[in-house]
Formats: sequence, structure tokens, C-alpha cells
Amino acid sequence: MSVSASDFVDKLQEDCLKHPALNHSYLMRFKNRELNKGHVKLFAEQYYCFSRHFSRYLAALIAIVPDEGARAPLIKNLGEEYGARQEENRDMDPELTHPAIFRAFLRSVGIDTSPEALEAIKPLPETKLFVDKYLNIRYLNYIEAYGGFGPGTEYIVPQMYTLVREGCRGAGLTEDEVLFFSAHIELDVEHAEGIKESLLPFAKNAEEQRLMRFGAMDFLDARCVLWDGLERASKF
Repeated sequence: MSVSASDFVDKLQEDCLKHPALNHSYLMRFKNRELNKGHVKLFAEQYYCFSRHFSRYLAALIAIVPDEGARAPLIKNLGEEYGARQEENRDMDPELTHPAIFRAFLRSVGIDTSPEALEAIKPLPETKLFVDKYLNIRYLNYIEAYGGFGPGTEYIVPQMYTLVREGCRGAGLTEDEVLFFSAHIELDVEHAEGIKESLLPFAKNAEEQRLMRFGAMDFLDARCVLWDGLERASKF
């Protein structure tokens, strides 16, 4: 028996924040400031392998969502990935794309951000599995994919990046150097609210709710794999 769409989404979001991916021992290293710059550098390299393709994941989800209204907040998000900001009447800006901001974070921990150097970064096996999970969004049922990308990804970012930022600060990074995380902590609260509203039409019955929950938990389980790989490679 299904509950109302609004109650279901509220409960799903609560459960996402309680998932082991948000309480993983690797993330707790960030929370407790147990990292040095070498640990942060490894994280930065591996997370760039994921974040550099974020607009592709988003575009794949837009492509499979059949509802025009539900695509609207996703399209707005895609513009913001390229530096656009409707609220500030700002057009897309190559200097303000999210990958460009992330590359500034890479440079702060001593990573060469020339195109050749970035292409040479080798993802850990666990990182590759995580990236492939998102690149394959286009093959999923759109309700499952929306659950994975909404509650299972965008909604958790403020809590997750708050922990990451704390660990980076503990390793000696400045506020300018953690801008990528600070910006997303604020921006993804807004994104999550927009996505929540667009989820409601797809969570009306028990089967839709099952698919959405499965997608959210499946993507969070994949994030646990990412953290497992980084914890293993960090050799704490």
C-alpha cells in the first residue's frame, strides 16, 4: 500500500541521509579532520573523475524523463553547471563551469590541471564503477533514475560536502580553495527542492514508489563502493 507522494518523498529523503554512504568511515575521516594534503589530493583526483562528467549524467536524465514539467528544474540545473544563474541574470560562463571551479580545487592540492595531465589520471576500480553507474542512467527506467539522481544524489550533497569541506579545512586549505564545496552546499539545497517538486507526479502509487526508492538506494550503495576504494587507497 502506497502513502501520499509528498509523505513518501519526505521519508525517502530522510532515509537517504541515514544511508551508510553518508556515515561511511571514510567520510568520518573528513568530519574528524584526520586528513593531510596527500589524502585530500587522492580524493581530489578520484572525485574529479566523477564530477567532470556531471553535466553528462544530468543530460542523460533529461533525455529519458518524458514529462515536460519534470524536465524544467533539470534543465535549469544543467545551465548552472555551465555557470548560468537565472536569479542573477547571468549567462553561461566558461570560467564559472563547475568543472572549472573544481579544477581550481585540484590546483590547490598540487595537481597539474593541464588537459594532458587530467586525462592521465587513472581512476581506481571503485571510482570507475561509480562513474559508469551514472553514465548508464540513460538505460534505466526514468523513475528509478530520477530517484538515484534526486534523493540519492542532489539531496545528500549539502550534508556530504559539509563533511568534505571540514576535512579539507583541517588539511590546511583556505576558504577560496574549498569554494567548489561551499557553492554546492548552498546551491544543491535549492536543486533538491526543485527536484522534490518534480518527483511528486512519479510517486503516486506503490510501484512508482518502489522504483524511486530502489534508484535512490542503489546509487547510494554505489557511493559506498567509491568510499571503500578511496579508503583502501588512502592507507590511513
